[in-house]
Amino acid sequence: MAKKQQKKKNKRNGSGSFWLGFLKFLGFFVLFGLLLLYWDSARLTKIITNARPVLELTPDIDEIVRLDGSVEGIAAVTDEGKLRNTYALLQKETFLWGCSKSNCDYKRSEDRRPEVLGSFVINGVVVQAEWFRFYTNWLPLDFSTVDPSQLSNIYEGGTSRPLLVESPKKRAYGYYAVSPGEQITVIGRAREGRLEPFTLPGKEEHNVILIGTNMERMLSEERESQLGYGIVSGIVLLFLLPTIVGWVRKLLRRFKPER
Repeated sequence: MAKKQQKKKNKRNGSGSFWLGFLKFLGFFVLFGLLLLYWDSARLTKIITNARPVLELTPDIDEIVRLDGSVEGIAAVTDEGKLRNTYALLQKETFLWGCSKSNCDYKRSEDRRPEVLGSFVINGVVVQAEWFRFYTNWLPLDFSTVDPSQLSNIYEGGTSRPLLVESPKKRAYGYYAVSPGEQITVIGRAREGRLEPFTLPGKEEHNVILIGTNMERMLSEERESQLGYGIVSGIVLLFLLPTIVGWVRKLLRRFKPER
């Protein structure tokens, strides 16, 4: 009887050790991912900070530049049947329904290439790309911007990011828009007198031009992201701290000279 009880106890201990080891591995995996996100955001912050402010592009400029000014161009693009207004540039982002432990909501599909319509001019430079990264507010979706037939499909979800639902609990869309006359900041790579996209740190497949209300907002949003990554990393690190301390103690004992 005693042997059977000991065997069951050992089995429970073995199972507990496996799950504890798995949680530790998962913790280090999450921590590594968060640190990478922090590092990528910090590198992007450096790019934004160091972007050379220029009034115009000349063929001899070959670096990341910043253009500040008023949007020129024609408001000629829209999402037919969805929006009632026209814009100089429109970027349509896809959101897919998903659930986590805390809630279910439409989640932005970060790796899905958005639909981009139109282009504009700033300080005489044509701004055109297949992908933009915005540091502006989402396009408000209400009776003044949405086609009357789509008003019932507006979804707020308790956020500042309004969506138009295409398929309930499946797919929805959010919009970024640029209108003539807006004062904005644009950051991209200057090459041979043109403005071209550049690769985002840590995302080799994302070649973008940055568009923001101003440089200060761009930096503020990246620093907010870094703060969030730092806080979550700290929480994960607290969970892993006993394991790390144990490793350090074992390492010190191994190299401690014998008396």
